[in-house]
Amino acid sequence: MNKKIVSLKKGQKVSLKKAAADIGLDINTLSKIHVGLGWDVNKFDGKDFDLDVFTFAVKADGKVRNEKDFVFFGNKNPAGLGIELSGDNRTGQGSGDDEIVFIDLNLVPDDIQKIIFAITIYEGKERGQNFGMVENAFVRLIDQNTNREFLRYDLSEDYSMETAVVVGELYRYNGEWKFNAIGSGFNDGLPALCACYGVDAE
Repeated sequence: MNKKIVSLKKGQKVSLKKAAADIGLDINTLSKIHVGLGWDVNKFDGKDFDLDVFTFAVKADGKVRNEKDFVFFGNKNPAGLGIELSGDNRTGQGSGDDEIVFIDLNLVPDDIQKIIFAITIYEGKERGQNFGMVENAFVRLIDQNTNREFLRYDLSEDYSMETAVVVGELYRYNGEWKFNAIGSGFNDGLPALCACYGVDAE
């Protein structure tokens, strides 16, 4: 009998293999995963929201090697990184994923130690929008071989000032991949994220 999927709270960490094994997945074939991110928006301000997903593939020092390690709508599938951003995807039956990041862990270069997942509100500050107007944000990990979800983190905080949120990260530890539920907000949106991870946002 399968156990429930691992559901993390802010600050918790778990091995991908442990989480996958908990629902009966074959951990020996766990390499291709998709990371689904979703949210709901309160449109009480009458303006459209444009939320985007970004990933930063960083070295041990927490910085990208170069601009190609910053994956976004203008750099969806950089060569040799093992990461691909799908863009908007609202057609999955009941999935709720708004954007998906496909990752082949076997193709991620050895010097990449972390893959950080973030959501930003485009022109959030200019439009007077923040993550306090966003509900039910989540990130979930799915095994591509079986299409089964095995790990989930639901963000529960009220980000009443922030225009960007780092939802979580995949990171290497003792030869295996783990997931860290971060849920950290940034007031200055994408430029603040880029400065944090060594990307020139100009």
